[in-house]
Amino acid sequence: MMCLRAAFVAAGLIVIAGCTSKEVVGIHQISPLNTTTSSDADYYAKIEGRLKAIEENRKLTLSRLEQIQLAIDAAISERVEPILIVQPREKFVYFVTSDTEVEDKWIPLLKKHVNYLHSDKSIRVMVAGFTDNKGSAKANLKIGQERADNVCAKLVELGARKEQLTCVSYGESHPADPGNTDDASARNRRAEILY
Repeated sequence: MMCLRAAFVAAGLIVIAGCTSKEVVGIHQISPLNTTTSSDADYYAKIEGRLKAIEENRKLTLSRLEQIQLAIDAAISERVEPILIVQPREKFVYFVTSDTEVEDKWIPLLKKHVNYLHSDKSIRVMVAGFTDNKGSAKANLKIGQERADNVCAKLVELGARKEQLTCVSYGESHPADPGNTDDASARNRRAEILY
């Protein structure tokens, strides 16, 4: 009986000793804010650090619309406008009789095609050279090829990739205007940019 009483007294002392540093509420123990030990302070600091990290990660998480907007901004800053660029409608470069050099007046048109080619690296284009019906068929094939090659060279000079270009000659075949007038001949001396 004496042992049992000593055990109750010892248990009571343990409970009283425990109550001096922590308040007992039901089964759970809660540390009062004003009596926090250094290990408790470390624990709360760790929790606070984790909460800050979670909040920072939330700031880094972007919505789908934000991701799309960032991609568009990045593309535009690289001078690539994949969503905004449409295929240029003007596709003809004209030449003076027997001339194969691309005149400077065609540069703005060619720049539009280069921008379009930049919008999607998988785009391929064929540049076809044509002539009027003056001269021999063999000479016209050669002139048509030089016209196509010079337009391709100008496109590359302006920034197009060679891999996207194919240059061919049709010479005097496939006239744009089958007439025999000077105007018809002028329309036939051309290079066409074909997608």
